[in-house]
Amino acid sequence: PGGGDQVLTRMILKAAGIDPDKDLQAAQLTQPEGAMALTDGNIDAVFWNFAAPGAAVMEVEATRKVKLIPLPEEVVQKVVEDNPFLLPFTFKPGIYKSVDKDVLTIADGNYMVVRADMDEELAYNLLKTLLENKDAFMDVTPQAANFIPELASKGIIPFHPGAVKYFKEKGIDM
Repeated sequence: PGGGDQVLTRMILKAAGIDPDKDLQAAQLTQPEGAMALTDGNIDAVFWNFAAPGAAVMEVEATRKVKLIPLPEEVVQKVVEDNPFLLPFTFKPGIYKSVDKDVLTIADGNYMVVRADMDEELAYNLLKTLLENKDAFMDVTPQAANFIPELASKGIIPFHPGAVKYFKEKGIDM
């Protein structure tokens, strides 16, 4: 309830010409509550914002047929233009058992947050190790496949000097 999921959902609905306060009946549920309500047939749809593959989707898929609905390109374009920290994202076939073709959606970035007083070399080496050992990192979390260093400039928080050094070294505009 509340938070980023609700804000992003309202942005998407408004860009699609849907007034979330008038055109639908919304329920503010946690991810587990939403999964249960969808599974039980108590709600028709849910907006979730988490790294894929998400356990909530797989939980619902285990007992009920579901469909991920692609967002219209013009809706994605409007939301991304109005909110430069968001980006178009496509779920590829196989990410979930219900996905057999590309599904266009919107993603937000994930950030590694460190103390401002972290040593510059330590921050540099931490970022370098993660980004240059992506295969090993994917053994820990499959979401690492979606790390795209070139999107660093989309960040909305100040970068640590160690991160700036790494990205500049790689020719990535900040």
